[in-house]
Amino acid sequence: MLHQGRKLFELGGRLARRGTLAIGSAGGEGAKALARAAGCGAALSGGEVRFHDGACAACGVWLAGYYNFGSALFVRQAGEEITIYLHDGEGRVLDPAPLPAAGDTGTVGSWDLLAGADCSWAANRAGDRLVRGGVACVHGPAALTMALERMGWTVVKQPLPGGAEFTADGEGFTLTVERNGSRRILPGADALDAAAGYGEEPQAIPAFGPGTL
Repeated sequence: MLHQGRKLFELGGRLARRGTLAIGSAGGEGAKALARAAGCGAALSGGEVRFHDGACAACGVWLAGYYNFGSALFVRQAGEEITIYLHDGEGRVLDPAPLPAAGDTGTVGSWDLLAGADCSWAANRAGDRLVRGGVACVHGPAALTMALERMGWTVVKQPLPGGAEFTADGEGFTLTVERNGSRRILPGADALDAAAGYGEEPQAIPAFGPGTL
């Protein structure tokens, strides 16, 4: 873990050259410590660091795009395994190899916290959309459930006949939907964006749902 900490510290310093860095973590104290190591490296290289409390990598990517940050870093811990997710401000996977070396600017950048990231992500993706009569079973980040409920879906714990079953990947990037025996991957910038787009499709609203008679 100490070796990984050194690598994250150096990576943070290099990412500082790209502009403001969004950082998040989940899964354990190791992930939290590594995320802080990256933040220290960025701040001590003169960079602006914004830690967030989002529960998955896609939330950090959304934050970076929404606030026009230079990059987003997310550290996931599963037992002893550590996974690093790194994206640029436009949501593209970022390869750390070509990043410029960290420089000593002689100044220390700021280090702030963005609270309520999942709620903000859900509210932004849901917008003013409203789906009447939709029933959904959801597997994925809490923000996905927030967004669906905000759009008017009735979220249940088990799939119901005629209802939709949404399944997101662990980091909230992709979304599949199963309904009436069919299954497909939904297009969108992330799982919440995909859910919002699906809610506007005709098949998303039951033919005899509440308020349609």
